[in-house]
Amino acid sequence: MLLGVDTGGTFTDFVLFGPQGMRFHKVLSTPDDPSRAIAQGVRELALDSSQLHLVHGSTVATNAILERKGVRTLFVTHRGLEDLLTIGRQARPELYQLCPDAVAPLVGRDDCFGVSGRLNAEGSVEQALQPDDLQHVKKLAERGNYEAVAVCLLFSFLNPSHEQRIAGALPDDLFVSLSHQVLAEFREYERAATTFLNAYVGPLVQRYLRRLQSSLSPRHLFVMHSAGGVMQADLAGEQAVRLVLSGPAGGLVAAQAVGRQLREEHLLTFDMGGTSTDVALIQGAPTMTTEGQIAGMPVSLPMLDIHTIGAGGGSLAWIDEAGLPQVGPESAGAMPGPACYGQGGDAPAVTDANLLLGRIPARARLAGSLPLDMQATRKVLERFGKQLGLSPEAAAEAVLAIAEEHMAGALRVVSVQKGFDPADFSLLCFGGAGGLHACALADKLSMTKIIVPVASGAFSALGMLAGRQQSEFSRSRRLSTSDSAAAATILMQQFQALQAEAERQMQGLSLQYERRVDMRYQGQGFQLTIDAADNDISALISRFEAAHQQAYGHRLSREVEIITVRLTAFVERRSPALPRLQPSGQAAAIAGYSDVYGVGRAPHYRRSDLRPGWSYSGPALVLEDTATLWLAEGWSMRVSEQGHLLLEKTA
Repeated sequence: MLLGVDTGGTFTDFVLFGPQGMRFHKVLSTPDDPSRAIAQGVRELALDSSQLHLVHGSTVATNAILERKGVRTLFVTHRGLEDLLTIGRQARPELYQLCPDAVAPLVGRDDCFGVSGRLNAEGSVEQALQPDDLQHVKKLAERGNYEAVAVCLLFSFLNPSHEQRIAGALPDDLFVSLSHQVLAEFREYERAATTFLNAYVGPLVQRYLRRLQSSLSPRHLFVMHSAGGVMQADLAGEQAVRLVLSGPAGGLVAAQAVGRQLREEHLLTFDMGGTSTDVALIQGAPTMTTEGQIAGMPVSLPMLDIHTIGAGGGSLAWIDEAGLPQVGPESAGAMPGPACYGQGGDAPAVTDANLLLGRIPARARLAGSLPLDMQATRKVLERFGKQLGLSPEAAAEAVLAIAEEHMAGALRVVSVQKGFDPADFSLLCFGGAGGLHACALADKLSMTKIIVPVASGAFSALGMLAGRQQSEFSRSRRLSTSDSAAAATILMQQFQALQAEAERQMQGLSLQYERRVDMRYQGQGFQLTIDAADNDISALISRFEAAHQQAYGHRLSREVEIITVRLTAFVERRSPALPRLQPSGQAAAIAGYSDVYGVGRAPHYRRSDLRPGWSYSGPALVLEDTATLWLAEGWSMRVSEQGHLLLEKTA
């Protein structure tokens, strides 16, 4: 029994593969303890948890960082660098803001301690680490009510001995995060921030996963990480910072699988849930990045390049100081949720606007069981519209227009700003609210194809089951390519060292490997990650220059250098396959009608009734328990062999 679980801000999604085929389910999330919603879903699905292979996308680490609710953490670095995490790169988030709001750092000055001892840029000892410093660190950790310690010393990725000595002096009951283990790469600020965040949320993630393991006792428990693979729960607790994109990564893994199935390699993915919207670009495979951020701090681990904004079905509409309507980023969450949930929500949300305009039928039940309160929806939109001099329906249209412009802007960030034309891509749309806005977003971006996959409302949970078990390893080593033979030899040695590290961490598994390197022109401050399937230095340089041309529009007549070597170790396995549907010679039955504001009477179809070969032109609503699709006028729809809905622009 394979169960994928994606915990979102509003709903927790389930996808089950078992003897009876594939089943989908949703329950309202329980943000105070996400494991309660998971246990509820397992009960409602009537599952024997001891027989489950459970793969989980967790938001525990992400929420703890965003809400600043991590554990008290001691940060240990060199004497004189105690303010490293506070000073950072001194980059302004708003360049022309003359009076920016001060943001308190996650770590206070009193929780930072500097030790003696220095390594040089070759990893040799310049100054010995003093025993008095080790004793002082130990006393601080014992008396300071700390749960975790983060240690980051200069050039520890070349020689970890000083960090290891500090760890050896600390009490055994502390969660200890060492920078050479978390991120063995150059740039001390990024390495320090990533190491600190790992310590800041590590104990919370460990306790949560142990609680989940104890309450359910599944046969296997794996967790999706930010690079799109899965790892065992005990390893996830040790490397908690790798989970910051745990949920959204599942959607991208599933999107890649659907793209392969449909022979669609150029995709823009659009995942709209209750709290946020995640977008990404796929060209055969999802784009990776090592320049992620959360709560204003860098997370420089390899992760899928996903851009997130605060625009979801629960995003609240409000009026700013200039009297202009705004939407998000604040969300109604799962409790009280949008006004239409009937749980006391008193501000209009995007879901309320869709309901009032008829794009969600008034008789629909969210997640298959939650009735909608149209009276509460009309009340909050009347009040909102009155402040703007608009009718409730016009106010609802304004809410959707603003939210859709935010989402279109996010799609431009991952496409136009990186040198790609959205018109050359298909929009793969999922999430509980994604289908309600897909046609409008495609129109804004001049896109002519939309894919609404099977299980679109629980698609990220489906991706949990498609992820392969994998881990990422890296090591910074500056390497000139001027002598290609010498560079090839050193590069091979570096990959062999990382492979040995992977074998130690993933003992007993039959591993395969993917190789990449970070490259740049000499003198540049940043780099591009290039595939390195072989050690052909000339081929690496050619691929780098082509990537530089794509990203920046030019090439330079300079020497190219390798900065960091990267290895992905993984276990290849077959993902659960979606069954092919039997075509039907009959037209799908109309399940009802409703009035859609500005359009008129639109028919309803149940997605479960649609079969390959059937097609229809909008307007129409396609309903399922976990999502709703608004097929706008000017768009046609047909059903693929696997049940994916393929939309095309007709006017």
